Amino acid sequence: MSVEGFFGINEQNLVDMIQMWGLAKTTGVLNINSGKETGEIHFEGGRIVWAKAGPYLSNEDAIYHMLALEEGKFRFVNTTAINKTTSLNVSYHEIIMEGMRRLDHLKNERRGLNEKFGFIPYTIKDAGSDSLSYEDKVFLGLVDGKRNLEKVFNNCGLGVHKSFEVYNKLLSEGIIKLRQVRVLVVDDQGMWRKVISGMLAKEPYFEIVGTAEDGIDALKKLSELRPDVMTLDLEMPRLDGIQTLYWMLSGGYDILLKSHQINIEDTYRCPVVVISAVAKRMAPETLEALMGGASAYITKPSQVVTESIEEQQQRIAKTVLMASQVDLGKSRRIKASQIEKNESVGKEASKKLVCVASSMVGGLTSLMQMIPQIPGEIDASVFVVIDDLSSIEHARSFAEFVDRHSQVKVLTADRSSILRKGSVYISSGNQTVQFGMTKTGQTAFKVTQKSEEEARRHQRPIDDMLLSSIRCKGFDKRVGVVLAGDGADGKIGLLEMVKHGEKVFAQDSYSSLNPVKPEIVSNTGIARIVPLSEMVKFIVDEVGNIS
Repeated sequence: MSVEGFFGINEQNLVDMIQMWGLAKTTGVLNINSGKETGEIHFEGGRIVWAKAGPYLSNEDAIYHMLALEEGKFRFVNTTAINKTTSLNVSYHEIIMEGMRRLDHLKNERRGLNEKFGFIPYTIKDAGSDSLSYEDKVFLGLVDGKRNLEKVFNNCGLGVHKSFEVYNKLLSEGIIKLRQVRVLVVDDQGMWRKVISGMLAKEPYFEIVGTAEDGIDALKKLSELRPDVMTLDLEMPRLDGIQTLYWMLSGGYDILLKSHQINIEDTYRCPVVVISAVAKRMAPETLEALMGGASAYITKPSQVVTESIEEQQQRIAKTVLMASQVDLGKSRRIKASQIEKNESVGKEASKKLVCVASSMVGGLTSLMQMIPQIPGEIDASVFVVIDDLSSIEHARSFAEFVDRHSQVKVLTADRSSILRKGSVYISSGNQTVQFGMTKTGQTAFKVTQKSEEEARRHQRPIDDMLLSSIRCKGFDKRVGVVLAGDGADGKIGLLEMVKHGEKVFAQDSYSSLNPVKPEIVSNTGIARIVPLSEMVKFIVDEVGNIS
C-alpha cells in the first residue's frame, strides 16, 4: 500500500506525517521531492533506521534537512524492503524534538544571515585539503567570488542546517570573507550618477566602485574596475547605451578604445541593468537593449509616479542585486526577423489555454525568445502575466514589438475579449484577469485595472489569473508555464492546476537569466523542468495544432 501527496503551506505537515507513521509503528519508506532536493526516510516498527538526502547528507543530518524543506511532494510505501546498513535507530519523537530545536535556532540565526545573503563570499587563504571536511570542500567549490551567499547556500546541496554550520566554521577560521557587490554607474548627467549611486549605497551589500559619463568612459572603467554589475543609461554622447552594450558583449572593445587613444590590458564583461528615462515608455531602444543582452531594465526615479522614492529605491536595488547574479554565459543577443502572418491566425475561438508566469528580470528575454517560436496554428490561446510589470503602456509596447517577429498574434490584454487560437495576450501585474463564458458559449476574459491601494495590498496577479482559469468551465485543457523571473507569485495557482490534472512546465536553471520563480515552483514537485529552447515543443505536444 502507498500514499502520496503534497506537503507545505495549506497542505499536510511533514512533521505530523512522520509522527503519524511513528505512532502507528509502521514499516516502510518515505520519499521526499522538493525541486532539486530528494530524500528518503526508512521506518521499521515506527522507528527511523536509515535516511539520506541528496548526494551528501545521511542519517540525522538528512532528516533535519528534510524537516526544514518548506514544501514538496511525498510518497510513503508500506514495505519490508528497507535499508538497515547504518547504526541509526531512533524514535520519531527524538528526531522531531531535535529537528524543531534546530529549526528554532536556525530561524533566530538566519535573521542576521538574511542581511548578508546579498554579499559575495570569497576565499582568502588555502586551508589545505587535509584540514577540510568533505562538506567544507563542497561548500568552497561554489565560492568563486561571483555567486552571492544566498546562491551558494541554495546550490551547494548540503541543506540549510549543514550549510549554516559550514559557513560559520569557514568564516571563523578565516578561510572565507564576504565582500560587497561592486557597481559601476554609467550616465551622462552628473545629477543622475549621484542619485543612482546614492540609492544603491543605502544598501549595505553594494559598493559603488566608479561612475562613467558615456560609453567610452564606461568601457575603459569596466576594464580597470571589473565590477560585478553595471547600470547603463541609453541616451549618451560619443557612444550610446545600445552601442556600449554591444561592444562590451562582443569582447573586442579594446580596438574601439585604441581609436580614442585609450589602451587597456584586457576586456571584461558583466551583467547590465538599463536605468534610463526612455525605459519609462519601454521605447524600441529599451527592447533593443534587452535583445542585445541587457539583463534587466528599470526607469529612472521620479516624483510624478505613484511609487514613493523609498519604494523606487528598493526596486532599483533589488533589480541591480538580481542582475549581479546573472550568468553571462547564458546572456546572448536575440536574433529577430520580420514575419508575415497567415491571415487565418487569431480568427477561431479557443477552448484551450496556456497560462504563462513570468517577471521582468530574466522573464522578458525568455518571452522574447519563446513567443516567436510558437506556431500560428497552435490550437490554444496563450495568456502571459508579468507580475512586476506595473504599466499597461509597457505591456503594449512589449506586445507590439514581439508581434512583429512572431507567427502568432501578440496582443495587449487591455480590454475584455474572446480568447482566440494562435493569439498571445500580455497582461501587466496591476490588472485583475477573470475568465468566463459568453452567452454563445465562447471562452473569454475580462480585465480590470487595480487601484493603487489594491495593487499594494494584493500582489499575486499570476495566482489570480491561474485560479480564475481553473474556475472557468469553458476550457477543455489548460497548461501552466513558468519562465525566468523573481518571486513566488504563481506557485499556489499552478499547484491547484496540477491537482485538477493539468501539466506544468518550468524553465530550467541553465537557460534562466533569473531562475528564482521557476525554482520556487519546481520545489513543490509539480513541474516538469524544460530547457527554454524546447518549451514550445512541450506546449504544442500538450495542446496540439489546428488540424
